Amino acid sequence: MSAFRDAARLQLGRLLSRLTTAAARVTELAGELGVGRRQVISLSLDCHVRAVPQARHAIRGELARWGLHEQVEVAELLVSELVTNALRHAWGPIHLRMSHSPVRRTLRCDIVDACPAAPPDARPLARVDEEHGRGLHLVDQLSAGWGARHTAGGKTVWFELRTRDRARPLDRALTRLGQGRRP
Repeated sequence: MSAFRDAARLQLGRLLSRLTTAAARVTELAGELGVGRRQVISLSLDCHVRAVPQARHAIRGELARWGLHEQVEVAELLVSELVTNALRHAWGPIHLRMSHSPVRRTLRCDIVDACPAAPPDARPLARVDEEHGRGLHLVDQLSAGWGARHTAGGKTVWFELRTRDRARPLDRALTRLGQGRRP
C-alpha cells in the first residue's frame, strides 16, 4: 500500500508541476495581450465648458499610453460631442469612463450625467445653416455602436470603436513561449 501511495504522490507532484508551468504560460500570455492589465480610466468632469477640453486631454493621454493612436481623433470628436450634449441638455455631475478590451478589440466610452432623459434615437440631420444637431449623427456614423441606458442617478450615453487586430501580439507571445503559430 505504501508503494501505491508513493507512486500516486509522485504522479500528483508531476501533474501539479505541469499545471504550474501551464498557469505561468497562461499568465505570461495574458500579460502580453493586455488581458491581465486593466485598461480603464474613470474621470469626473467639471460641469463647465472646460469639461470638453478636459475630456479630450484625458482621451488623448490614455489612448497614447494604451498604444491606440489610430483611435485618438475619432474618440476625441465623439467624446466632445457627448460631453457637450451633457452640458447642454443635462444637469449634475458629468463622469467619463473609457475602457479598452484587447480581446473584443473595442474601445468603449461612457458619459454619465444626472438627467434621466435619453437622447433621441432618431432625429433628422441638421440643415447646413443650423448651428446644432449634428452630434449624435456623427456618433452614429463614426462609431461601431452607441446607445443610452438609464441608471439609478440619471443615464449613461456610450459609444464603441473598433481597435486594431491583436493577432500579431498573440503570434509574438506564442513564439516567445515556444508554441509557434497555431494552425
